Amino acid sequence: MNHMKYVIGFAAFSAAIFPCAFAQDTIEQTAAVTSEDGIETFRSDWFAAYNPVTAFDMVSRIPGFEIDDGETRRGFGGTAGNVLVNGERPSSKTVVSEQLKRIPAGSVERIELISGGAGNFDVRGQTQLVNVVLGETAEGGSPTTFVLELRDIQFSKRLGWTVQLTKTFALNDKADLTLDFQTPNLRGRTESVEMTRDPSGAITGRRETHGQPNNIELLGSAVLNWRPTGQDTINFNAEYNPKWHTLDVGVQIENPDRDYLASVAGRKEQENHYSAEFGGDWEHRFSPELSVKLIGLLSQNNNESTDVYRTFTNASVLAGGPANIQRIDQETSRGERVARGVVMWEALPGHTLDFGLEGAFNFRDTTLNITNDRGAGPVAQPLAVANARVEEVRFEPFITDVWTIAPGLTLESGLVWEFSKITQTGDETKEREFSYAKPRFIATWQASPSDQIRASIERDISQLDFSQFATAVNVVDAFSIVGNPDLEPEKTWKLRAEWERRFGDFGAITLSAFHDEVEDVEDFVAIGSNDAYGNIGDGTRTGLELQGTTRLSALIPNSELRYSGLWQETKVTDPITGETRRFAGEQDWEYDVSFRQELPSINSAWEMSLSRDSDTVEFKRLEDIHSERSGSEVELFAETTLIEGITVRATARNIFHPHEDRTRTFYAGVPGNPSIPPRSTGQIFEVDERKLQGGPGGTQVFSIRISGTF
Repeated sequence: MNHMKYVIGFAAFSAAIFPCAFAQDTIEQTAAVTSEDGIETFRSDWFAAYNPVTAFDMVSRIPGFEIDDGETRRGFGGTAGNVLVNGERPSSKTVVSEQLKRIPAGSVERIELISGGAGNFDVRGQTQLVNVVLGETAEGGSPTTFVLELRDIQFSKRLGWTVQLTKTFALNDKADLTLDFQTPNLRGRTESVEMTRDPSGAITGRRETHGQPNNIELLGSAVLNWRPTGQDTINFNAEYNPKWHTLDVGVQIENPDRDYLASVAGRKEQENHYSAEFGGDWEHRFSPELSVKLIGLLSQNNNESTDVYRTFTNASVLAGGPANIQRIDQETSRGERVARGVVMWEALPGHTLDFGLEGAFNFRDTTLNITNDRGAGPVAQPLAVANARVEEVRFEPFITDVWTIAPGLTLESGLVWEFSKITQTGDETKEREFSYAKPRFIATWQASPSDQIRASIERDISQLDFSQFATAVNVVDAFSIVGNPDLEPEKTWKLRAEWERRFGDFGAITLSAFHDEVEDVEDFVAIGSNDAYGNIGDGTRTGLELQGTTRLSALIPNSELRYSGLWQETKVTDPITGETRRFAGEQDWEYDVSFRQELPSINSAWEMSLSRDSDTVEFKRLEDIHSERSGSEVELFAETTLIEGITVRATARNIFHPHEDRTRTFYAGVPGNPSIPPRSTGQIFEVDERKLQGGPGGTQVFSIRISGTF
């Protein structure tokens, strides 16, 4: 296994020195064609140099465009991303980037980049869209697309794998069926060392922790596209995803001299763990100016988990058993039922109206039971809001008008009115009704053939996370968060301005400025002596974004540079200290830069990328938690198509594997007055410093992927 790691790493490193040897290679790309209505078209052969296997590979190369998977919300209308397929949004809640990976590149005829309100398309509220246009499926169907990948994840000492097979069948000249099968899995490992210090900085304790996940899944999906008449289009999609997840956890606690004090051995097993989704839509076009579309969606998620943690001390080891056996049984079932109808009508010259109604029913049912056995048998641990069922019924009438004021100038105005009722039963009983107006305005001005300016203002209402209505427990870090049935959604006025400049075949750049006025910022609050989910008042978010693509062929043959960056400042008044601070859990800045070069003489390419995020901070009643990655994430890959019809790609991801640092600062309370949150005193009681290796942003991964068609 170690030999494989070094072979893959050497292959990726060797690709980095190829540019000097092959600097004279040149390739030609078919130029993109920009139409008069503001839609820039990229024909499928424009992407040939990138050796795409799926539609995702193609969309990822559009200059100046970045895929947005949309919001993770209940319902359908408010979750749209910025990618369409054949001018329509698929009737599924699966993120659009994953759906693109299920479309073979050979099925794509062209890709359209749409800015502002150009065109009559199935998504509103986006300043920029991509439309993936598929060609007709050949008789007998498309070739089968396959992806085979092996991964060596740092510390895991085991190989992970992925297998994906996709095929489109032409059932007849009016119906296509696409089937996709995958075996996603995660077989990683995390290792951390945590030091406890007193206010003077002296070490008072040491803790080592490891986590070994073994997550194996199957994922099957099917999409049926049927055109029974020239005026009707019917689509069905289904997805089923059974999961087998386990997690082994080990903790060892020592004194400053490394003498053993205690340890914990834990295991989480998840049973009856699956997700399923069924969706469909029917569109009838009465005329080129008038059509009706009906959408239905049903999803279900179930997860039953059992955690067992055995705690040992010096005394219990001598006695021949654990000091305590803690068992956590949790069952969670959640589901969603959505129906949506929309009428699209070009009512007047220069105006396109969309109006309709969406209705949704959502639920989340959670039970949590904890017992402790210290030698006399299991004893139930009392918990507040441990059992909860939350139901929501919501209706949203909506209307949108896209007005072409003049050639190159459009205004999209829309209004969604949300009516909802949320009912909670179980350990807490509560019923609340909400009503919110959500207006939106987006103006687009094509200032010149190369320059476009976009401005938008909208009122956004976040959706409450039903999981925050029930209590959550973290055994390893020894804290719990109490569910809060009085949680309110955030209400935000969002203002945004964008300037986009396209340089023909040389690339594109987009600069954006934004400002948000946020009401009822969601964060942790103190309820008695507990941390709970809640709202802490009003705040602001202001920032800049930059993204672009620049072709560097004038300096380095067949190369391009892609880059993106974010800077923002957030402000809110801390309810415990009364001081102005940043939003909890939000980054102040991030960047991503990648360089790619094609080597046509050997049918190969190589790429290197660099990315990093700023730190984040969380604020609780007793502590604040500061998290930061120690360095940048660097990725290097090389790929070749020397074997006709097959792409071989070797990747070294996060090659310098920076560790993740977390500092938990605990504060001393006021003696005799437990009602005063300790963090308000500013007096440090204890500091825990953890260095985590193999976490979400700190894992080194070597992989080799073989993809193609047959």
